[in-house]
Amino acid sequence: MFLHCAETDTPAATEYTNFTLKMNQSTGETQFTQLAYQCDACSFAQFEAIVPPPGWEKSPTQVMIVPGEMRSVPSFEGVPDTMDFVPEIPGEEFRLIAKVLDVTVLELGPNGFMALAEVMRDTIFHYPAGSRIHEFTDPDGNSFVLFVYEVESKDFTNPDFQAADALADYAGPQGWTYSTEILDEELVMEANGVATVLTIRRTPSSVWQRR
Repeated sequence: MFLHCAETDTPAATEYTNFTLKMNQSTGETQFTQLAYQCDACSFAQFEAIVPPPGWEKSPTQVMIVPGEMRSVPSFEGVPDTMDFVPEIPGEEFRLIAKVLDVTVLELGPNGFMALAEVMRDTIFHYPAGSRIHEFTDPDGNSFVLFVYEVESKDFTNPDFQAADALADYAGPQGWTYSTEILDEELVMEANGVATVLTIRRTPSSVWQRR
């Protein structure tokens, strides 16, 4: 779950070189509790070819739009740290990166499934000064910043996240407000153990972390 961005002088020419290709396993603790395993070596085609075993599902293929790092990975007794789903890749190519602890459903309707999730992970994201961020703000004033967005391939050209109108028509939960801005200084967002995220499941899907 790392992102490295090669940038030119034109923000729109940003080249994204990391994507989230995840397999999720239900733990059975609650309806929504899941373990998330990420493959950094898989191609889109290899991921697409995976047939999930019972109890597993594939996450949408998403691009990470912000530089970041995973400082540590979770580990649980009796739970494998790695899994093998792609035979042509040597070893067990998927590693455990997170656990969804709890989910509060906000909306389920024409605009898709929207929920707040508590996710166990240890990450830090760096939004560089001069870059554009996209936010949803809830009625209580809590801000959630976009960090992953669904794409069909690594060669995607739309949306251009540096454009002011990139997500102007992307609906959030009812009563929430969308905004976008260019950062005057670097924005650092840490998840020291547990992150609160807004997850939107439709096509395209997205995830936004509480600021």
